[in-house]
Amino acid sequence: MSYGFPLPPGEVCPTGSFLLSLQTGRSEWSEGLYRMHGYARGDVVPTRDLVIAHMHPEDRDAARQLIETLARDGGQASNFHRIIDSKGKEHRVLTVAEADRDDTGKVVAIHGLTVDLTRSMAIESGQAAALALVNAYASRGVIEQAKGILMGYFNIGPAEAFDRLAARSQNTNVKVSALAAQLVAAADNRRIHDTLGKWVTQPRGHQMSTQ
Repeated sequence: MSYGFPLPPGEVCPTGSFLLSLQTGRSEWSEGLYRMHGYARGDVVPTRDLVIAHMHPEDRDAARQLIETLARDGGQASNFHRIIDSKGKEHRVLTVAEADRDDTGKVVAIHGLTVDLTRSMAIESGQAAALALVNAYASRGVIEQAKGILMGYFNIGPAEAFDRLAARSQNTNVKVSALAAQLVAAADNRRIHDTLGKWVTQPRGHQMSTQ
């Protein structure tokens, strides 16, 4: 199960489970949690202190607070944080935990699941970056088309054409790329004169051509 994250077919998020005793501070780890921390079973004795030590320094206070809150109030909690494994590699993980009570109602342990989202986030970030790049090039192309329309309509140069786009963008609080798309669509529908007629604000010293 890939937990709905953008992993390629056949890949899953690494996971590991744990059981932390509040009385002894000792913890039981699944094989997955050992691997996530860069160990094999038998290399270390899992404890609360070891868990905290492997967390990114900026995330340790939040982890301590989560443990303290569950120990005091019980219930469930989750925390998105970073693990630094034994080889120095950073993992971005989500830990979901729940308090266990004994017969008297006292919280005696915390168990839960940790999901390593590092690869999922890298893939998602890469996809977002690629989409942004595609959109940037697409917007640039539309803007160049709009500049060409303005250049032909007003008989002006490329710099002044962009200045008119920028001025209209500022006056209407509409992105330049959106204005450019409107112009291109208007030209395709043979409504460019009507569209440009609504551009009330024009740079000084220029008159709208009626051609």
